[in-house]
Amino acid sequence: MENIEGFKKLLTGSKEVVITVHTNPDADALGSALGWASILEKQGHKVTVISPNDYPDFLKWMLGNENVVVFEKAVEQATGLVGQAEIIFCLDFSDLKRIGDLGELVRNSAAAKVMIDHHLEPENFADYEQWSTEAGATAELIYDLCEELGWTDLIGPAEADCLYSGVMTDTGGFRHPNTTKHIHEVVAKLIEAGAHTAKVAKLIYDTNTESRLRFMGFT
Repeated sequence: MENIEGFKKLLTGSKEVVITVHTNPDADALGSALGWASILEKQGHKVTVISPNDYPDFLKWMLGNENVVVFEKAVEQATGLVGQAEIIFCLDFSDLKRIGDLGELVRNSAAAKVMIDHHLEPENFADYEQWSTEAGATAELIYDLCEELGWTDLIGPAEADCLYSGVMTDTGGFRHPNTTKHIHEVVAKLIEAGAHTAKVAKLIYDTNTESRLRFMGFT
């Protein structure tokens, strides 16, 4: 991250933090958000994850899922949280249009804004950016940021599971061309931190509703 020293100062003390993810969040968005939320909470911050809309049940096993605020179901609560926030993290998206009506709340907020993402053509809205199109997943960038901050010791098994789910799914189970040497190095460190790789794969790929099975059969 550019201006890492300024970012470290931003995180000094206990802050009111909101983490946002893109509409229809996937395992990388949600895993990155919930893993990062837990790490920030261990540093004494008060953190709320806000999703623009609901997401599939096969992602709801993750650490802290029960505390996620779904914007479309709790507009007033989410609006208040964004208004009170001192820092807003935007994870796995680089354009505020990706979060619908929540985007204008974030744009107009006085909070410091931090974008962590790996997609092309980012909108210039953030005060701090952890951004690289060379990264295979936002969860990879979260791990890299923890290394920059000296926070990798805060990644326990539950956080490692969240981040591993993001890396695993955004690389297509390590089949896509974005599966780099660095991705494997990050995964090795997540396993060392306690990630349950087989369990995470089963929870994401083998936990299906009837409607999801019908959809996969159709495709």
